[in-house]
Amino acid sequence: MKLRDLLTVVRLEIDDATAPYLWTDPELIEYAVDAENEASRRARLLIDSSTVAICQIAVVANTALYALDSRVLFIRRAKLTLDDRPLSRASVRDLDNAVVNWEAEATSPSQFVVDFETGKVRLYPKPVANDTLNLTVVRLPAVDMNDLEDAPEIKAHYHRSLRFWIMHRAYSKQDSETKDDKKALENLAKFEQEFGSKSSALDEEWIEREQAYDPFSGVL
Repeated sequence: MKLRDLLTVVRLEIDDATAPYLWTDPELIEYAVDAENEASRRARLLIDSSTVAICQIAVVANTALYALDSRVLFIRRAKLTLDDRPLSRASVRDLDNAVVNWEAEATSPSQFVVDFETGKVRLYPKPVANDTLNLTVVRLPAVDMNDLEDAPEIKAHYHRSLRFWIMHRAYSKQDSETKDDKKALENLAKFEQEFGSKSSALDEEWIEREQAYDPFSGVL
């Protein structure tokens, strides 16, 4: 479903199908972008192993810390090209308890750490050879929709349900002709029935640090 079709459905439901509109196209497009981001965060809808800019990181010998793409929510799997086995997940706490001066160790990495520095992944031990780190991630949409001919990246059978968040936002607009708290809450409830309750930053940080999937012990 293209964004044009989705917004046509929305305009029919909110009785705003003819100009002059109560909600402009740019407003509804912004609500639609927000809807896809919310759906992706709540239901972990976008899993990616192949987008080079997001899932591949050039590893440089003697460098342990690497920036993650800002669209990455969770790392599900991490594997070096030169190694047959995926890396296991470790936390700073685990390494501090188990290995004296672990930051200085250098050999072929066997683990990755996501709570060493915000927005970055650290390899342990520090690599001694150039390589490529291949990630499987849960992420946000790769590109925000900004044109009526664009389409959401999430699976097509979820597209129509995005309308509930769009209408939730529309009925929350601070204007005497648009604001309707009852309808805003009704549409929020319908959105949450499909995609789940709000995924807070607190929850996401804990999941990434403590519970995110890895091949040996995790489940996310």
